[in-house]
Amino acid sequence: MTDVVLVAPPIREFYLTKKRTIPYGLACIAKELEKAGFSSTIIDALARDKSKIIEYPEEFHHLVPHYGRTDITFFSLFHHYRHFGYSFEHIANLTRQEKPFLVGISALFTPYWGQALDTARAVKRFWPNAFIVLGGHHVTQFPKNCLEYSEIDFLIQGEGEIPMVQLARLLKDQTPGTLPEAADLNQISGIGFRHGNDIVLNPPFWADSPHGLDQNALDKIDWHFYQRNKKAAITIVASRGCPFSCSYCAVSAAGNYADFRMRPVKDVLDEIKLQAESKQIGFIDFEDENLTLKKSWVMELLEGIQQIFKGQEVELRAMNGLFPPSLDTEILTAMKAAGFKTLNLSVGSFCAAQLKRFKRPDVRQAHDRVLDIAKDLNMDCVSYLLGAAPGQTAETTLNDLLALAARRTIAGLSIYYPAPGSVDYALCEKQQLLPHDFSLMRSTVFPVADTTSRREAVTLLRLARILNFLKSYVDQHGILPNSFSSQDISDIENSCHGKMDRHKASLLLIRLFLTDAIPRGMDHEGRIYHHPHSTDLCKNFISFFQ
Repeated sequence: MTDVVLVAPPIREFYLTKKRTIPYGLACIAKELEKAGFSSTIIDALARDKSKIIEYPEEFHHLVPHYGRTDITFFSLFHHYRHFGYSFEHIANLTRQEKPFLVGISALFTPYWGQALDTARAVKRFWPNAFIVLGGHHVTQFPKNCLEYSEIDFLIQGEGEIPMVQLARLLKDQTPGTLPEAADLNQISGIGFRHGNDIVLNPPFWADSPHGLDQNALDKIDWHFYQRNKKAAITIVASRGCPFSCSYCAVSAAGNYADFRMRPVKDVLDEIKLQAESKQIGFIDFEDENLTLKKSWVMELLEGIQQIFKGQEVELRAMNGLFPPSLDTEILTAMKAAGFKTLNLSVGSFCAAQLKRFKRPDVRQAHDRVLDIAKDLNMDCVSYLLGAAPGQTAETTLNDLLALAARRTIAGLSIYYPAPGSVDYALCEKQQLLPHDFSLMRSTVFPVADTTSRREAVTLLRLARILNFLKSYVDQHGILPNSFSSQDISDIENSCHGKMDRHKASLLLIRLFLTDAIPRGMDHEGRIYHHPHSTDLCKNFISFFQ
């Protein structure tokens, strides 16, 4: 038997980056529960390699023209929609076997709210003796909506380590099916609950000085699943919050999130050292955009990591992005020595007016300076842009992509989605641009059609893939691929049948694209077809290279 079961639900999406789904937050909660004397188990529904192809939801019908056919090339987007993780019934059965009195379910991201709710429904059906509490960013932003569902007994807004301990203490001896007194519940930080016909919500709870994981909490994570090249791939969260006020970000200082807080370097190093003693680590992802914001802090961290992994090869990455103005030669040299091979650089846009709309610091000069230093250090770079935001034109984003054409970096384009709690979410709500369903609040479905149409947004995302293919080709061959004669296009399309190597297929279709500015796809049988696209964007893209 276990006192508290913590569940990371499955998700439904077109892709999954599994090294970024480690249930780090649940492990932080488990640590505090165990310290308070409560046994706990984490059910990580995503810790499995299998996924199930499912039908597109009705609200995704606009994606069929863009994703509906297989495309084997390097500049394909998405195709199959999948259920990643355990079934809801399997999660509920695992929970019933543990016989907990309290089940905590994470609802971090709004587009996956439906899977969190279905998990709660299945658990309540299989094990009605447990109280169910939900937490996470979605819950914090939409507490009243969440409490409309009877399967959810409580919710916790903000960070859950301390409130979950408070709730467990209150519910430990509570008779199943009955609720504590409202006055007692009201003493719990961040709590939300129903009281008669009313909903009671305490302010979100934010920890003053968040800490990491101990060995007990680490042992609750299924590390066999989280591997890269047969070595452990771990996640570290070295800070919470953000000091900047970017309009599109839910963790922005302009939103309703907590203040920026950095963990002590020793605390972070102790956590890494603890993990290094129990497993062979090959990859560490720091989920911090502001990892390098304080130079003395990050230099101490990097020096400590070198000492921990002396003589071992470990790759470090900051996949949430790095702030270019915070990087200099000394820091980058130390980063490479510690194990960084690739720099994920947060840019946003190369357009001054767009950066102003984003309320984002202008990092353009710093970005180019970092690219120069990275070249000298033989480090790779990925430069991340944001496109299709409210008020942002397709031409602006195309110019941003083309600005990266001659720079030594990979172009990473993220399509805007309204992040609940952000300034731009409120703007979309005011301008009636919000999608009608929570499941649509994700980049992969092109949720907002404002000054950039959906067709333009899809085209831009495909052009980013094409740009990276062309950059790679030029790096290897020194010139662009040759185009065809326009008279030959029809014969080439009609004569192309049978399976083809992915690179060969990509090169063929890129040569066709350079001829007539029409992006194409190729299915597994070698049949060529045309992708829906913005003619103007594609022609302008080609014109740049001509």
